[in-house]
Amino acid sequence: MSARPGDVTLIGREREKQVLDDLLASVRQGSSRVLVLRGEPGSGRTALLDRLSATAGGLDVLRLTGTETETDLPFAAVQRALLPRASRIAGLPAPQADALRTALGASSGPAPDRFLVSLAVLSLLAALSDDAPVLVLADDAQWLDRESLDLLAFVGRRLRAERVALVLSVRAGTPGAAAVSDLPTVDLAGLPRDAALSLLRSRVGTALDPQVADSIVAATGGNPLALLDLSGELSAAQLAGGAVLSAPLPVGSHLEDHYQRHTRAYARPTQRWLLLAATEPGGDTAYVRAAAEALGLPDDASDAPERDRLVTVESHVAFRHPLVRSAVYRGATGSERRAAHAALAAVTNRPADVDQRAWHLSAAALGPDEGVAAALEQGAERARARGGYAARAAFLARAVELTAPGPRRDGRAVSAAEAASLAGSPVRALALLDGVDENSLAPAVLARCLTARAVARKYSGAPHAAAESPGLFLRAARTLRATDPAAAQDALLTAFGEILGAERAAGDDTLADLAREARAQEVDSTDDTTLDRPSDMASTLLGALAALATTPDARCVPALRAAVEAMRAPGAASSETFQRHGLLAVAVTTALWDDAARDELVRQAAAQTRAAGAIPALDSALWVLALCETVMGQLGAADHLLAEVHELREAVGLSPEQARIFANVELLAWHGPDFPALRERIDQAQGAADHLGLGGAASLARTARMLLDLAAGDHAAAFDAASAIAREGFLQVGLRVLPDLVESARRSGHDDAARAALARLADVTLASGAPWGLGVLARSRALLAEDGEADAHFRDAVGHLSRTRAVADLARTHLLHGEWLRRRRRRREATVALGAALDLFERMGAEPFAARARRELAAVTGRAQVPLDRPTTGLTAQEQSVAELAATGATNAEIAAHLFISPHTVHYHLRKAFRKLGVSSRRQLAHALRPPDAGATVRR
Repeated sequence: MSARPGDVTLIGREREKQVLDDLLASVRQGSSRVLVLRGEPGSGRTALLDRLSATAGGLDVLRLTGTETETDLPFAAVQRALLPRASRIAGLPAPQADALRTALGASSGPAPDRFLVSLAVLSLLAALSDDAPVLVLADDAQWLDRESLDLLAFVGRRLRAERVALVLSVRAGTPGAAAVSDLPTVDLAGLPRDAALSLLRSRVGTALDPQVADSIVAATGGNPLALLDLSGELSAAQLAGGAVLSAPLPVGSHLEDHYQRHTRAYARPTQRWLLLAATEPGGDTAYVRAAAEALGLPDDASDAPERDRLVTVESHVAFRHPLVRSAVYRGATGSERRAAHAALAAVTNRPADVDQRAWHLSAAALGPDEGVAAALEQGAERARARGGYAARAAFLARAVELTAPGPRRDGRAVSAAEAASLAGSPVRALALLDGVDENSLAPAVLARCLTARAVARKYSGAPHAAAESPGLFLRAARTLRATDPAAAQDALLTAFGEILGAERAAGDDTLADLAREARAQEVDSTDDTTLDRPSDMASTLLGALAALATTPDARCVPALRAAVEAMRAPGAASSETFQRHGLLAVAVTTALWDDAARDELVRQAAAQTRAAGAIPALDSALWVLALCETVMGQLGAADHLLAEVHELREAVGLSPEQARIFANVELLAWHGPDFPALRERIDQAQGAADHLGLGGAASLARTARMLLDLAAGDHAAAFDAASAIAREGFLQVGLRVLPDLVESARRSGHDDAARAALARLADVTLASGAPWGLGVLARSRALLAEDGEADAHFRDAVGHLSRTRAVADLARTHLLHGEWLRRRRRRREATVALGAALDLFERMGAEPFAARARRELAAVTGRAQVPLDRPTTGLTAQEQSVAELAATGATNAEIAAHLFISPHTVHYHLRKAFRKLGVSSRRQLAHALRPPDAGATVRR
């Protein structure tokens, strides 16, 4: 046989050579680089990695190689690469260190969040790069275990300023290639004709007919591995043109067949030895040798493939190319593969390899086998403990196949579906659940089945899927009520959380059903003293949500206040209920018009998820917090929060198309200006939300259009939108729109509707007594008051709102007051009020409302009002976030943990922020970042 692919000089592939040379130069100079080498089998991917490794003098090289038989062993590839460097884990932040040790099997503890493990590896690579630049090479990444591949993809998306280069080699057209498709990619084509001919001639020690050479190059497409193999496969007569070439040539899809034909030519014992070597995941020579002895294979069984350089046998068996391993394994019959797995299972006896043994046993089994299924189930639990949800799903799915039909099989299928959902495979989860007979399940298992289906459907992208989620969690709560009240309560709280996203898309009956179930649980928990009592916070919160759903008026206020107090109680934030359901505070506090409580509780929920390193939960918390800041008019804060959300979603691989579905279109409307593209963007967001059953996002789109109409003075259109939202009356959403309804109804001649909305608003806000609510109430009263009373109401509104963070409502109050004063020809007072409104809107960055204020001010003064030049820092969103945290005194390590980046990236952004702001120390940051006063702005 011909030489190894690693020996190939890639003649004429200047592009690939230049790319790799630039990569090494960049990382040596202190930059991060990420590259995916994508190509067909034999395209030279392995050769390029070999070249990189060979020329990486002075770099710390970590090499990983994926193998088909190891794809279901959690973190297997990363574990092999990092365990030699495990001593450095102690220097990581404690939550990251604990998560990584658990994932690598070095310690026990709660199942770690997979993104926290990924962040820990990012931090570890950054720490290693302090000693020397780091080069991470992952060959045949499509065959890495799912956890390792997702981890490397996360790291690739977050590398910024570390001296780390990450290069992944993937086979084109595989799921593994799709998983890293958003990373910088080089597609490896075949060698150019002249280079391919040169390579072919350099390997052929006989006459080579030019036409034959051209035929070979054309057939192989310049594929280096195919060229090398053909140079040793074809006869001298064929190469010289004296014999017909075989058809088809062994290239492309035929290359694996070529290797299979070659290995089938060996003696039977050698074929069996090769199959053992291909089946052993890590190429462990001791295990291969022991299995060969057990099968009675001769000691020289490996000699022939070693002579042909198909394999090397040292401390580990290494195949010449992954395609050789694949060809051997795939070319064997089912019974031959089962025999190889059985032989390896019998000799795989190290304690650390217990899961590998279980997997061999499962691959050796032909039909139901409870013993093997139980071993797989145990392996699944070990995988769960390490955060290996994809591996857990794979183990359990195989256990399902080996379990006889019945409740036990269905229970394992539910567990497998739960793991698949957590691993980000909702379609696989639904396929498992579709085979479950729900009627045969015990209540606890049925509840898990329902919740697993709810989660999987929600993330499957299926039409209206999000709207189905609340109903499924409600069924789970009903199922558990009689046997496990605490679990029933948790399921019902989750249902309320889900319906905040689904809103009316879930149906009017669903919200009413949730409220009835909350009442029923409340009765059961007081009547039955034989069961564990649910937590007081959870019960109080459920009672508040039920009251808001059924009586959204003054009658629900005491229950809402009780829930707020329960969530504010000492130690409440550290409770499991708060950690799982703290974001429900947004509904309770918004309905109370209590901005202070809302800000406190939502920020506390975000802090809890950030401390836990739970990126998906943090994404939700920051998104909700950004919505709250938008409503308050704190648009700059909302922008920064959404920038962090964008960074998190980019890190987990959310596509730009998916991100657009969840755009904060209300914030876009506040920023404006009102141009057709903005309205089209809002319409697109609503269309996507309607398709998925995300009624909350659709409601947000309607609110955005209403704001644009109010800013433009189209009160009739605004009235239509506000009326629809208020008429639906969904929890807090129906209450929040009441001041907009009063304004649009009054200005469009619907006074009866305005008075009815004012009565509803007064009922709740007076009972609550919160300054925000009293402020919008006073403003709304002013719009309907007689001339002698309106001025006092406006001034009362300003007084209340000035005590809150609700700058948007304060600015709108000044605007409406100024408009009222202008129409009463009180020009001097109108100028002051309108000037205050314009100042606030411009400082907010609320251009549509600022334009309305300019029009009104111009009408008073007779002078056109030119928009202000708003000085900006020039910082990017992440530079701004880093600088703001640094200004508080946070260290680089603390900032890195807060923003889920590495300390090197913090230093990189901070250095750029210093330069842009013209400062030289952290102490100067606070002043440099402070928003300029209105007097400091300059009129154009």
